[in-house]
Amino acid sequence: MSRKNKNKFVLFISIFIYTVINGCSQSNSSTTLTLTSTNTPLFTITPSPIGTITHQATVIPTCTPISNGYIYVIDRIVYNSDGLMEFSPSGAIDVLQQALDEHHPDWGQEERLARDTWNYSGAQNIGVNPRVLLVTTGVALDWQIPENHDLKEAIIQTGVVLTQHYREFRFNEELQANYLQVADAANYALYAFFNYDLEKLEVWQQEYDKMFGKIQPRINKEGCY
Repeated sequence: MSRKNKNKFVLFISIFIYTVINGCSQSNSSTTLTLTSTNTPLFTITPSPIGTITHQATVIPTCTPISNGYIYVIDRIVYNSDGLMEFSPSGAIDVLQQALDEHHPDWGQEERLARDTWNYSGAQNIGVNPRVLLVTTGVALDWQIPENHDLKEAIIQTGVVLTQHYREFRFNEELQANYLQVADAANYALYAFFNYDLEKLEVWQQEYDKMFGKIQPRINKEGCY
């Protein structure tokens, strides 16, 4: 190829490359302006159909008195606690044993009852604070030992029923809508367990406060004046 032809070829290639690059730049600029000018959101939120009732877990300031008729006897976090908020596993079990020895010595003499209660509270079909589990079983049995002396089985059954009620309320919007006066699944579980008997629920509160109120209050009032 002659030098003259080489120069023409180089000039042609240079013009071609410039045209392509300039065209891409203009295309990108145009696209950017379009996206900016339309203000198109990245995500679209579709509103719920009108008339759908969705129960929101009501958050009540713990420093505010609870209104009459509203069922809020325990913080959800306390209900779901494994009892290790302040102690090691052995320490949490010791707290259970000491409460039994002081307030219900007949139950305290049952072999490994405190340890088994702590173990059962986190079993596969149970998810509830061992202190809640123990008090609920005790109130249900009026702190009497069954004729078959199988308190461990009674505690397991209490845990299973509580957890069934908890999950039913947690995932059933129709049930939530029927019990709007109940704070959340934790409170519904206790309310339903005692067959919606407010007097029995009051007994439960008094018993919990007596046995564990100083260790782990049902409702956190830390910082209230």
